[in-house]
Order: sequence, then C-alpha cells, then structure tokens
Amino acid sequence: MARYLEAVQCLNLIAPKRLPEALKIADARAGLRSLSEGWDSALLEIVFSVPDEQFQWFRLVLRKKSEKYERNYRMLQSRRTLNLQRDGQERRHQQDRRRKPG
Repeated sequence: MARYLEAVQCLNLIAPKRLPEALKIADARAGLRSLSEGWDSALLEIVFSVPDEQFQWFRLVLRKKSEKYERNYRMLQSRRTLNLQRDGQERRHQQDRRRKPG
C-alpha cells in the first residue's frame, strides 16, 4: 500500500460528490476523452498530481468509488421520492378521515 500512498492521499482530497467529475478528468488524462475548459482547477491539480506509475490504480479506485457514490445517491433520491409520495398519501388519507362524519 505504501507504493500507492500518493494516489491514496489524492483520492482522500476529493469530496464524494466530486468523484464523478474527477473521474472524467482522469479519463481525459488517460486519453479517453478530451479535456475541455470549465473543469474545477483544484480537481485538475489533484488528478494530475498523481504519479504516472500510480495513475492506473488511482483511476481504477476512483471509478469504483464514483460508481458507488452514484449508486448510493440514486438510491437516496429514490427513497426521498417514495417517502414524499407516501407522506402525501398519508396526509390525504388523514384529511379524508377528518372530513367523513362520525
């Protein structure tokens, strides 16, 4: 693990919600996409500071962490949507019970 210490330190600098953007930058560094303007300069600095010999491992771990973050984020959004729908149904049901005479 000491071999990948710099890459691990770089990964730890990236906030979870920024992982997908960092992955796009890493893909650009790997030559898989073009590096367009408008990227966060701090993320660019982090991704490009990973030593070349550690970069492949960094990108692999970054991809896995990004996928996990996006999966968890989608699940959380789904739960919120379901909870909002359920709460709305419960409120309507309570209002209906109040309206009905004894």
